[in-house]
Amino acid sequence: MVSVMPQKRSLKQIERQQSRKDKEKQDKGSRVEKTIGSLDIPDVNSDELMDQLRKMKAITPTGVAIRFNIKVSMAKRLLEELRDDRVIDLVSRSHNLKVYALMAD
Repeated sequence: MVSVMPQKRSLKQIERQQSRKDKEKQDKGSRVEKTIGSLDIPDVNSDELMDQLRKMKAITPTGVAIRFNIKVSMAKRLLEELRDDRVIDLVSRSHNLKVYALMAD
């Protein structure tokens, strides 16, 4: 059995392949619109935010991120800000999850 080694590609072939990949990326980029970093964080003092938090059984960064369509890191900042304002309180935490609850009015 004779094994045949694949031939090395020439520099011209490599350049041609790279240009094809670049064109594909440009075509895909024009069709797909991607938002990087959502900046529309709900206002901390808004009634809408408080209503949504009251409806949640467990207030977690992931749950807030899904509910308001923001990144989890932004949700964590929002919850920490609410905690500093004494609107919510940290109930439980593990190494990868924090659970908050509304403070009694």
